[in-house]
Amino acid sequence: MGEEVMTEEQAAERLAHHLLREAYHDLAAVLLSANARAAESLFHAIEQRTADALRTIVADRSEGAASTRIARTVGIELNALFDVAHGRTATAASRRVA
Repeated sequence: MGEEVMTEEQAAERLAHHLLREAYHDLAAVLLSANARAAESLFHAIEQRTADALRTIVADRSEGAASTRIARTVGIELNALFDVAHGRTATAASRRVA
C-alpha cells in the first residue's frame, strides 16, 4: 500500500518542478562559466530574495497554521538546489527564515 496515486495536477506540478530545477542548474552553470563574479552576485540576490519571501510567508502566516513548516520545507529544498547549482554551500534559506 503506502504510496498514493498522483492526480494529473500533482503529476504536472512535479514535472514542471523537475524541469525548472534542471533549467536552473543549466543556467547557473552557464553563468558561472561566463562570469563567476557576476554569477555569485546574482546567486546572492536570488538567495536573499528567497529568504525574504519565506520570512514573509512565516510573518504573514499566508499558508495558515502550517506556514512555518511549509517555509522551512521549501527553504530546505531550495537550499539543496542552490548548493548544487551554485557549486558551493550556502546558508540555508530555511535557516534564515526563523
